[in-house]
Amino acid sequence: MKVILNGEPKECSEGTTIEKLLDLYKIDKNRAAVELNLQIVPRKELSNRMLKDADILEVVTFVGGG
Repeated sequence: MKVILNGEPKECSEGTTIEKLLDLYKIDKNRAAVELNLQIVPRKELSNRMLKDADILEVVTFVGGG
């Protein structure tokens, strides 16, 4: 199935959770905020929320520095 991740089409298998997708694309879930179809997903729900074909995700990662 195809989803849109930060504006780019990506492939993933049926039954993929947001957490699995983040792992697949090496995005640190502890330093990320995820929006799924214009709704913020609480971090505690990342491992439970299954993706569907044509879902749109926006992921922002936090970077420390100074």
